[in-house]
Amino acid sequence: MTTSPFLSWFLIAVAAGSAAAQTVQPPYSGHYSAVNVGMPAGVPAPLGGLAFRNGEPGVLYVGGAANKATAAVYKVPVVRDAQNHITGFAGAGVKFADAPNLDGGLQFGPGGVLFFTRYPMNELGMIKPGSAAMDKSVALTGLGIPGSLGSLTFVPAGFPNAGRLKLASFTTSRVHTASLVADGNGTFDVTVAPGFAQIQGALEGCFYVAPDSPLFPNFTRMMFAEYNNGALTVYTIDANGDPIPATRQVFLSGLNGVEGAAIDPLTGDFLFSTFGANSRVIAVRGFATVCGTVARYGQGLSGSGGFVPRIDTLGCFARNQTPSFAVSQGRGGAPGVLLFGFQQAGLPLFGGTLLVTPFVVIDHVLAGTSGQPGAGTFQVEIAVPNDLNLLNTDFFFQAAYLDPGAPQGVSFTGGIRLDVR
Repeated sequence: MTTSPFLSWFLIAVAAGSAAAQTVQPPYSGHYSAVNVGMPAGVPAPLGGLAFRNGEPGVLYVGGAANKATAAVYKVPVVRDAQNHITGFAGAGVKFADAPNLDGGLQFGPGGVLFFTRYPMNELGMIKPGSAAMDKSVALTGLGIPGSLGSLTFVPAGFPNAGRLKLASFTTSRVHTASLVADGNGTFDVTVAPGFAQIQGALEGCFYVAPDSPLFPNFTRMMFAEYNNGALTVYTIDANGDPIPATRQVFLSGLNGVEGAAIDPLTGDFLFSTFGANSRVIAVRGFATVCGTVARYGQGLSGSGGFVPRIDTLGCFARNQTPSFAVSQGRGGAPGVLLFGFQQAGLPLFGGTLLVTPFVVIDHVLAGTSGQPGAGTFQVEIAVPNDLNLLNTDFFFQAAYLDPGAPQGVSFTGGIRLDVR
């Protein structure tokens, strides 16, 4: 088959355009990369905001039919590789709740409320836990925010104004600071502080760059998805946690309709959606994880049947998260304790080693067939406060059990050490 000179030129141009798309700019290109995760099935285009919910790293919340009265939030199961990076979607999205006119802002906040920005009415919508529809919407024009919002983000611990709500305008490209006050109905009233930061680009998704991310000094940078400029940009922030206009740098270019934003709690990857006929989710890899690291240390002590009980942590160990701690391989029905402390220990005890200086002790009994070796299990959730003082703090955990089948009547797990981000 022959190809006309015009068609050859066209195909080359298309290929060149594709190669130029989603380009991480120097000096960041040596540390970060963009990956197309795809369009989640069952979610109507165009896509809006993205969010993760505490304790649910296997689900991405995605806004569908964005900007329309029929907009809604969908739960989409994700596929992860061996390094926990999201590579695709495991099935079709399931409708979670109606979110009429949802735009690029979507994030779970205080009390588990899901907050979202609404276009073009310039309002902040709220969905309470257990609700399948919007429970409240706050008009922002009368509060000093003109135009219509594009996105929102809660300021993480360690950054100026931690815990406050940043509201980014699509229409005016202004960044405002807001506070939430409980209204007694499970939702919130909004107050907006005077002043704003004026930047550019028709703002959609935004987030603060996690500490320890390559080339970003800790607690000093913020990123924005600029819809009009087709780019992700990075700014140095001021003492109010706002972007300083003169510090703007392009981080990622060649985007089309860049929209919502979310941080993967397991890897720190920045996920964003795109708006329009070519709606999809793109992941930018290379950022530091927002979850603390987990390390095992010491040796456990075997119990009945030679089984050594094992302790694991599930979910994201970080401020404002609720990870679970799970014990397995114990003796069914055995009474015991989960030990938590801030110091590692090495005290010989009953033929084993106490690996934690206890600060909190949680009494419990292992589930499973009573007396059955290796069948005992236990799981408990522990909420980590959103406290700046916990930054880079080490936590130590171990479990111990009374076990009549053990050589000395007790069994221990090994220890695990976690640090808080």
